[in-house]
Amino acid sequence: MAKFTFRLQSYLGVKEQLEEQKKNEYGQALRRVEEEKQKKRLMEEERARMIVTFKESLTTAINPADIRRYNNRLELLKNRIKEQQERIVEAEAAAELRRLELVEAMKERKMLEAVKEKSYETYLEEEKRAEQRVVDEIVSYQYAEREAVNG
Repeated sequence: MAKFTFRLQSYLGVKEQLEEQKKNEYGQALRRVEEEKQKKRLMEEERARMIVTFKESLTTAINPADIRRYNNRLELLKNRIKEQQERIVEAEAAAELRRLELVEAMKERKMLEAVKEKSYETYLEEEKRAEQRVVDEIVSYQYAEREAVNG
């Protein structure tokens, strides 16, 4: 029985490597999304602490310059949080793109694996037919020998 060789094996190997690369890229994109979300959470926490501090300072004597400073810092943080949300949206869009690329790479690999499986089944059928031909030849030869001896 001859050894089965898939003529597109090297191509399948490339597709498997590409899929692995896409998995890594998708994982990195997801990590970036989480990092951006974490940055936003920290900014929101800082803003909440600042609001609490500002409210506490209002119970005591506070000068208008301090009020303006708190206001400016709160507005700055509000803008930074808004910008961070935009970064999150961008990171999520990039992650979705990587996910779609991964899905496509998986489809291509699976398609080649299906071709390989079909090719292997065809190979097995051909081997079985070849084996049957050998058996038939042996039987024919033995029959011909018996006929010659009995004949």
